[in-house]
Amino acid sequence: MDEQPQKKRFGGLEVYWTTVTYRSLLFVVLALLLAGISITILLRPGILEQVMAKLSSKGNDDASAVEEAAQARFINLDGTVRVKGRDSSQWVNADYRIPLEEGDIIQTGPQGIARITFIDGTTYVVKPNTLIVIEENIALKDRTTRVAVQVTSGAVDLSTGSWEPGSISVIRFSDAEARMGQNTRAAVTSNPKTQVNEITVAEGSALVSRRGQSIQVGPYERASFRTPDDSLTKEQVLAPPTLLRPRNLEPIISANPRQEVVRFAWSRVAQANRYRLRLSTSPLLTSTVLDRTVQSSSFRARGLQPGDYYWTVTAFDEKGQESQQSPQYRFSLFEQPASEELLLVIDNVVQHGRHIEIIGRTEAGAMVTINAEPVANVRPDGSFRHFIGPLASAGAHSITIVAQNRRGEVVTRKKTVVVQ
Repeated sequence: MDEQPQKKRFGGLEVYWTTVTYRSLLFVVLALLLAGISITILLRPGILEQVMAKLSSKGNDDASAVEEAAQARFINLDGTVRVKGRDSSQWVNADYRIPLEEGDIIQTGPQGIARITFIDGTTYVVKPNTLIVIEENIALKDRTTRVAVQVTSGAVDLSTGSWEPGSISVIRFSDAEARMGQNTRAAVTSNPKTQVNEITVAEGSALVSRRGQSIQVGPYERASFRTPDDSLTKEQVLAPPTLLRPRNLEPIISANPRQEVVRFAWSRVAQANRYRLRLSTSPLLTSTVLDRTVQSSSFRARGLQPGDYYWTVTAFDEKGQESQQSPQYRFSLFEQPASEELLLVIDNVVQHGRHIEIIGRTEAGAMVTINAEPVANVRPDGSFRHFIGPLASAGAHSITIVAQNRRGEVVTRKKTVVVQ
C-alpha cells in the first residue's frame, strides 16, 4: 500500500503518522490539476477555444518565419524605386524592410536603380526605367530552389551563384526564356518600343528558348530577336577589359589625398579602339565621380576625396558597339595621419625565385594587407610572415604593406624588389 499508518510510544504518549509515497503525491497533484481545469472550463466555457486559437496562431507564426526566410530582398536602393504587391493595387516606395514575394512588381524611375537578392543567391540589378515581376522564389524540401523573374520592359544585370543539382533559375523577356547556369553573369534588355530583346552572357552560360527554338549562349555571346516573327540569332560581342590597378579592395594611403594621383590601368581588348572609365562612390555606380572616354588603356585622376570608390571599364569597337561593364573593383583612399602611432616595421624581404617573403611586425590586433591581399597569419604579438607571387615578369616590382588598427589608424610601407 502507498499509505501505511504507523505509531510509536514515547513514555505515556503515543504518536501516530502516515507515510506517503511519491506515487501517491503525484496522484494527488494530478487530481487537483484536473479538478482545477474542469472548474475553469465550467466557469469560462470559451477558455478552451482561446487556448487552441493561440496555439494555432503560434504554429502559423513559425510557418511564416520559414516562409520569410525564402523571400527576396532589396540590398541596394538608389533613386525612385516602387513596389506593388501581388494582392495590392497601390504602389509604395521601396525600402530595405519590404520582403519581396511571388507576384510582386518592381518599377524603377529614370534615375532609380535597385539590387535584389533571391533565395538561391542570384542577384539582380534593376536598371532605370525598368519593370520586372517576381514569378517564383521557392526553396523545396530537397534543398533545391526555383527562381523566375519576368522583365516586362527595361534592362537588368544578373549574377547567379552555386546551388543544389536540380535547381532552376529562369529569366523571361518578351516571349523568350533563358535558363541560367551556375556562376553566370548576364545582361538582359527588353524594350517593346524599339523591339530590342536580347540576353548577353559575360561569364557562364544560359539556355535561351523561344517558340520551340533553343540556343546555348556562352561567354561574350548574345542571343536576340526583334519582331515577333524573327527567330533567335546568336553573335559574338566585344569583351570588356580586365581591370589591373588599383586592385580590388586595395587601400591607397596618402598624406594629402586630394593631391594624390591615382593611376587606373586595364588590359587592352582586341577590336577595341577606345574605352570608357566610370568611377563612383556607390556600388550601383549612380553617384558618378568620373566618366571619361579615352583611347589608351590607362588614366590618371587627381582631386579625389578620401573614401571608398567603385570603378569599371567598357570597350568600344570601330562600329561604336560597347561591351558589357567589366566586373567592378573597389578601392579606398585614406589620409595618412601626421604622426604615426601605429607600429609597422618590415624586418626583412626575402626573394625565393619569383616568390617574395615579407617578414615584419605591427601592433597586436592590427590587420595587415600586402598588395591588397590580407595577411592571414598575424600572430598575437603582431609579428607576421607572408609570401606573394609568383611575380609575372622580370624587373622592378613595388610591394605595398598596410597596417590598420582598431582605432582607425593606418600606416603604409613600400618596398621595391627586382626580379632577374
